[in-house]
Amino acid sequence: MATYPDDASIVIESFSVVSEATFTNTGASTTTFALDSPATFTGEVIAIVDGVTQATDSYTLNAAGDEINFLVAPNASNLTLKVVSIPSRFKVNRTIDQARGVSYSNSSVTVVNSNTFLINGNTESFALPEGSNTTTKAELFVYVSGVYQIPTAFTYPSVVYGNDGIDIGDNTATKLLLNFDGTDGATTTTDASPSAHTVSFEGNAQLDTAAKQFGTSSLLLDGTNDAVNIAADNGFDFSDDNYTLECFVRPATGAFSSNSTILSRSKDASNFYRLDLLPNANFSFSYMNAGTNHIVTGGNANGGIFYHVAVSYNHADNNLALYVNNVRVSTNAFAVSNHAVMVDAPLQIGNANVLAQDFSGHIDALRMAKSLKYKTAQLQPANTAPTVIGGGALGSLQATDKLTIRSFGMSVTSLDRFNSMVDKKPDKGFSSEEAFQSAIFLSQAGYEKRRLQSRRSKRNYTLQYSNISGIEKTAIEEFYRARSGDFESFTFDLSHINDSGTINARFDGTLNVTQVLSTGTTLTDNFYTVSFSLQEVFD
Repeated sequence: MATYPDDASIVIESFSVVSEATFTNTGASTTTFALDSPATFTGEVIAIVDGVTQATDSYTLNAAGDEINFLVAPNASNLTLKVVSIPSRFKVNRTIDQARGVSYSNSSVTVVNSNTFLINGNTESFALPEGSNTTTKAELFVYVSGVYQIPTAFTYPSVVYGNDGIDIGDNTATKLLLNFDGTDGATTTTDASPSAHTVSFEGNAQLDTAAKQFGTSSLLLDGTNDAVNIAADNGFDFSDDNYTLECFVRPATGAFSSNSTILSRSKDASNFYRLDLLPNANFSFSYMNAGTNHIVTGGNANGGIFYHVAVSYNHADNNLALYVNNVRVSTNAFAVSNHAVMVDAPLQIGNANVLAQDFSGHIDALRMAKSLKYKTAQLQPANTAPTVIGGGALGSLQATDKLTIRSFGMSVTSLDRFNSMVDKKPDKGFSSEEAFQSAIFLSQAGYEKRRLQSRRSKRNYTLQYSNISGIEKTAIEEFYRARSGDFESFTFDLSHINDSGTINARFDGTLNVTQVLSTGTTLTDNFYTVSFSLQEVFD
């Protein structure tokens, strides 16, 4: 038995055909077929297998819109693929709620949207699950090692990934951030950390656009009395904290004849910390406290190449580690109590306050933080310039953590074409009647008597559609003609009038069609008002 409105189908071929591709003897294994012109959504593609038009859910459209992929190989003697142009008023938006999730760990790399992520104490920005359409924090659930994080524990949208990611960095941990971006030859730069220190260039220190790791430029030092100075700040005092010092270093080409200092902070000759490049081309970090020196050394540098150099101290196990190009090359265990307190000691980049150890080369993306950003033996290489993440109280993830992000309630909209009158409600509304049938008898004395012919009431509906196109009008007409008017009964789906259930019905009387507007000769250019009545029947 037919069902209205499901079987009141539109004539898809009534739309303008943009292109047509034909295939013969497609076989039982081929599922992908090229279109002669691209489509933007599946509803614009008509697939005809041996004369039978296929449902749009039997195939998908690739991202480029130039191929369709059948879920099951059509194995057709003749396959025709038509691309049609469907006006916007014939497109149906179907919204689907979806939930997606992604997890990050320190044991294996996770790839999201072609970006790789690994928890190593450094990564602060993580992508949402692929396909997310999130716009608010309310649509996100974030867990760290199984513990739910309140929305204030992370930053959304991400500074790095926008609406496609979250940030978990701690704004207050970063004490200095110099990306050395600016015009060529400039002698000023900005501290992007919350401290916003004043940065002073000395000698021939300047920005250079010819060599940089990130951004527009880097710091260039010629090795002769050049330096960048920053006044004393307790944020540079690491006497009782986890800490991380890092930068990208590009030594000048040529032999290394003496120690050259990349960064230093000195109270005096017996109390300082210093990041150096040694004559043997190794990097070295020294922390001197009351004449006792704690050193980590390694790396092996060459001139003219940028190296990522990082020093990280773990207060939990009293371990100092040196990383060169994302690999831990040296460690040294010493207690936090052996860190000198260097009140009023300035910070110097490119030289040591108490030694003539000028550095020659480029420095970029220099960051100092009171946090353990590096802990694992091997790091995930940085692919963007360091940023300071605002707000998030969670801070940097440690290497032992696991991060899970779940996104909920996202509205994913897919476009489809009108397949039948199920997609077109009676916009002029409807009217309904309900009655019980009874027989009436008159006695000889003139008294009226009634007998109930059925204990079931019968319903009658009148549906009206205004300003519908010839596409919808034709669908109704063809359904009416196929039933021979009021001759054949069918199933009427009451959801079409926002009710529940179904009834058996027949057309009751005539199909009324009135043209209200014509803008052309095609079905899509002509508009009508259509009405008809349905009578419930008991077959």
